Amino acid sequence: MRALGLLLGLAMTSVVGAANGAVIAPPGGAPEYEASPRPTDGANMALTVEKLERGFDPDQPLLIWAIGSSFTNGLGDGSALVEMLRPRFPNMPKVVYKKTAGNSTSYHFTRGWARHLVVPDQPDVVLLYNYGKTEDLEKVIVDLRQHTTADIVVGTLHWCKPHLPLWGQPDAANSHQDPAAMRAMCQKYGVELVENRLEMTQYMVDNNLSVESLLADSVHETAYAAKMTNMNIARHFNRPHRFAYDPRSRERRVAPTDRKAVRARGKWSPSEGEGLTTSRKDSALTVTFTGNRIDLIGWRSPGSGTADVFVDGKPADRADAFYAGYIQPDPKNALAPPNPPRDRAPHMLTLGTNVVPQNWTLTMTSDTGDFELVGSVTGADGKGNAKQQWTSESGQIILEPDLWRDSAMNRTGDRFTFDVTRCTASRVDFKGDKAKFRLTLAQNLTNGPHTVKLVARGDGPVVVGAFDVFEPPLK
Repeated sequence: MRALGLLLGLAMTSVVGAANGAVIAPPGGAPEYEASPRPTDGANMALTVEKLERGFDPDQPLLIWAIGSSFTNGLGDGSALVEMLRPRFPNMPKVVYKKTAGNSTSYHFTRGWARHLVVPDQPDVVLLYNYGKTEDLEKVIVDLRQHTTADIVVGTLHWCKPHLPLWGQPDAANSHQDPAAMRAMCQKYGVELVENRLEMTQYMVDNNLSVESLLADSVHETAYAAKMTNMNIARHFNRPHRFAYDPRSRERRVAPTDRKAVRARGKWSPSEGEGLTTSRKDSALTVTFTGNRIDLIGWRSPGSGTADVFVDGKPADRADAFYAGYIQPDPKNALAPPNPPRDRAPHMLTLGTNVVPQNWTLTMTSDTGDFELVGSVTGADGKGNAKQQWTSESGQIILEPDLWRDSAMNRTGDRFTFDVTRCTASRVDFKGDKAKFRLTLAQNLTNGPHTVKLVARGDGPVVVGAFDVFEPPLK
């Protein structure tokens, strides 16, 4: 998916290039903060480190997604973080840094952004520098672990004025987080925990700095404190003495000549290293794999042909694999403080049964939470209320009141739209300028055993170089 478009509000996408060269001085005459990698830093970042060291084949950017509140936004556009990585990874690929940050948007509400923005993009890294209950953070992580192979980085927060009664106790539960509970949860799911609060505390104590000296207001970091936080995050993009997992357990390449994983039918000939090529109609390659996503690595050339795709024995355009996209508020929705319109919306939905790809429009029919849902294919699909658990009449869409933010502020006529798409490729076109390419054949499948078959149409040669299989660590 990996769309590079901009989203509403504080959302942004950047292809990170050179730093702007601005010098930010430490507070109170303190020395520069240092955060060199330690031997255990990066233990849960095996795939990321491999990609930073070796790049991608074929070439593509490394994608980092950050979601959260204004705390997330305070880390910047990713350029500071990436510039800290260049000395350790001189051959690193380009980096795309995407961010969606909302007004006081806790872990609870970022669940929807994780499901509808992050998961469809299949990122390499997810960064969560935010606040909220540990159990809500766990729900976000479980969703990411079940549907992506991304490495996840979670940071404990800097000190804020409401935490002053706890000064000197960086591990104590505070109004924003419970660091000890987060540590246990991150260990449970193999998440890279950045002990930002603990590390900042040591620097502050060593240099007699107050909590206020690193705050721009009562809760947000100064520019220098944000630099420190980025440094603490960056040290975890590191090759440790030992990784906590084998990268091949999550992402692995399968050659079309691998007889254990790939079955060939018809006439195929060697091509492009371990690749295979055919021009014969109905010649097929069937890949058996375990995971939820499979990509084709192929070669295009001007005179090449096409191939049809089958998933688990059915044409790919009938596969039961769908994404529900971002729930987009209409720009004309009622304006009212304190939150922008996009924060007075259902943040997340769940797809039910009998799913049909289409565009959906949810329209408020009263000032007390009543709404109706209409699909571009299904048509009118029922009425409900934002304060009640609701399933559409066709069974396709499920809405939970707990994940609808500030529905009391919605007004008659407010509209929200979202798309449901099937995330498979029904046909592969090998025709084009001579180049190696990547195409996702299927993703968001159930995380288990599957077969994907390519069948040549006989309208020109097709050259299959490899298949990349993705298996998230949680079923």
